[in-house]
Amino acid sequence: MKVDGVLVDITAVLGSRQMTVREFIHIEQGAIIPLDPSSSELVEIQANDLLIARGDVVVKGDRILIEISERVKAAG
Repeated sequence: MKVDGVLVDITAVLGSRQMTVREFIHIEQGAIIPLDPSSSELVEIQANDLLIARGDVVVKGDRILIEISERVKAAG
């Protein structure tokens, strides 16, 4: 069976932040939300919500890219 045509959702996780419901409700357009970890940390790359790699953010012109620097072995 060929699987190379199966679609996979890829997500790049830049960071995360916890906030209260009050803070969330008051977010307005133009608000800045600081994320953890800092920008010096690697971005996590997920395929269908599973961590598969880590990489660095690269900006080329008006495009934001992720350069893979580390593959993550599947658990199990």
